[in-house]
Amino acid sequence: MHLIDWTIVVAYITWLVWDGVKRTKLEHTTESYFLANRSLPWWAVGLSVMATQLSAITLVGTTGQGYSDGMRFIQFYYGLPLAMVILSLTLVPFFYRAKVYTAYEYLERRFDAKTRTLTSLLFLL
Repeated sequence: MHLIDWTIVVAYITWLVWDGVKRTKLEHTTESYFLANRSLPWWAVGLSVMATQLSAITLVGTTGQGYSDGMRFIQFYYGLPLAMVILSLTLVPFFYRAKVYTAYEYLERRFDAKTRTLTSLLFLL
């Protein structure tokens, strides 16, 4: 990489750290930081969940997968928005009322910490 590239990378990382420190001072609890003090309605949280499925890697990855595998995988990407809508209408309100941050936190409350750890590890594998 050239000097300009390193300058941009260092400037970006510096800005990220500065912005994170600045915003941390505004938030006093974990709930206010991660959940906006639970001030968002469930449907806004559902839209946020759906938006996480669309990213640069998705756009790049789907074109690459289409090139290498053909278009047989497209049924997955046509079904994904429908699945996100169903999840947003069913699970998001459920977790919202349960006042949990993640599905793993719900599993810990419902069962125990070992279940949460096991399911987290299985997800990572």
